[in-house]
Amino acid sequence: MTLKKFDLSITNASKGMALMLILWHHLFYEKPEMGWFVFQTALLAKVCVGIYVLLSGYGLAESAKKKKLEILSFYKKRAIKLYMNYWLIALIFIPIGMLFMGRSLESVFGEDAYFGLFIQMIGIHMFTDVGYGYNATWWFISLIIVLYAIFPFAFYLTKKFKLWFLAFCAVLLFVPIPLVNDWIFPFAVGIYLSQIDGFVRLFGWLQKQGNLRFLILLVLTLFAAWYRQNGYFFDSVRADTFFGILLILWTTELVLISSSAKKALEFIGVHSFNIFLFHTFIYYYYFPNFIYSFKNPLLIFAVLLGICLIISVGIEAIKNSAKGGRKELDPESSLG
Repeated sequence: MTLKKFDLSITNASKGMALMLILWHHLFYEKPEMGWFVFQTALLAKVCVGIYVLLSGYGLAESAKKKKLEILSFYKKRAIKLYMNYWLIALIFIPIGMLFMGRSLESVFGEDAYFGLFIQMIGIHMFTDVGYGYNATWWFISLIIVLYAIFPFAFYLTKKFKLWFLAFCAVLLFVPIPLVNDWIFPFAVGIYLSQIDGFVRLFGWLQKQGNLRFLILLVLTLFAAWYRQNGYFFDSVRADTFFGILLILWTTELVLISSSAKKALEFIGVHSFNIFLFHTFIYYYYFPNFIYSFKNPLLIFAVLLGICLIISVGIEAIKNSAKGGRKELDPESSLG
């Protein structure tokens, strides 16, 4: 089956895949007792961040291609989408922690608790002494704010200088820029892939190889996974741009073959931002004994994913009720 366009549906399916990697990574990357395979795949699953960043760059660039990019309008739209979701999740889960879980603001932020919370709620905490704050996973908010801020300029520079700008961003991987140095490159690559219709071209080339494409993808994926953990220079998270693209191509193959897989992954994908924001409360801060009581890694993962989806659906129902009517979840709310 040919791929005519890497559209929002496939993008969301890819985000669904990345969300499942997030859960697997967080559940087991500190659990070597779960077995060698589970532990190693959990370490590899950190590629989820690179996938989200790449897809965010791609999605923003796709939107910018459809209509002229107006910087102030862009910043306003993105800030509203980001903060409204972020603050709603915080409004639900922080009071639960304070009232029922013994996780007070003072125990997290110290004497200047409310100032620390304010810094975290505006998303600049990772650039201050506040650090990870009330939820360690929210470090990504600080990153995505910076990526949103630089997007108009990255979009223009990628369009003008193409591979030269990507090469410059690759050099930045080795420059000690706080928080963002590892992620500007995959963000720019996502923008570039949008501008050249890269996913369609890559998939089209693979299709021409017939069934041999599965062997090609398998060999490249295994090598990327090995190199990420054992290589040098472009190893570890620096390799995640390429590793992530391969996993996105696998996801594309799957959703083109199976409509059921497509619907399932897309459903997970449109809930990915909600789940990203609150899943750490469920498995780590509030109910770790319950989540890990299921012993089997696949069952633990399935339970966490199921609980998170149920909660996210409930949150969307609350949003829709507050708006006075039923409305579909905005698919663009999923991390870019």
